[in-house]
Amino acid sequence: MSNNADTVTLEVVSWNDASEALSALRRTVFIEEQGVPRDIEWDGRDADSRHVLALRNGQPVGCGRLMPDGKIGRMAVLASERGHGIGAAVLARLIELAREVGFDRVYVHAQQHAAPFYSRAGFSPRGATFEEAGIPHTTMHLALTAPA
Repeated sequence: MSNNADTVTLEVVSWNDASEALSALRRTVFIEEQGVPRDIEWDGRDADSRHVLALRNGQPVGCGRLMPDGKIGRMAVLASERGHGIGAAVLARLIELAREVGFDRVYVHAQQHAAPFYSRAGFSPRGATFEEAGIPHTTMHLALTAPA
């Protein structure tokens, strides 16, 4: 995963250790770019979630979280960094993390336009489309098999 020969690294981080970087990414992508209301974005669930932070040359460019119930969410990649595999790498690391902590499945509330992204990672839609923060979403699940 490189762009202009720069290196992207992934780190598993806690909210306590990385809230500034995670908050900045999510504020840019969800609140400013997509118009998600602040009170929906900041749901109080970050401290009890595990987070993956993508860094390009030490600068935050993407993130996602794994909640205690196996929900993957808050997947965000800066607009300037999209299309370079960062989101797929963050998602893969979150799935790997879910396996490491013993989950047998994970799920997402995928924004409708992002459903093909999750399908490529093996997620399958379940149930009807619904609105969250005024954006159409679909619930998608992935059964986890033991690591090879």
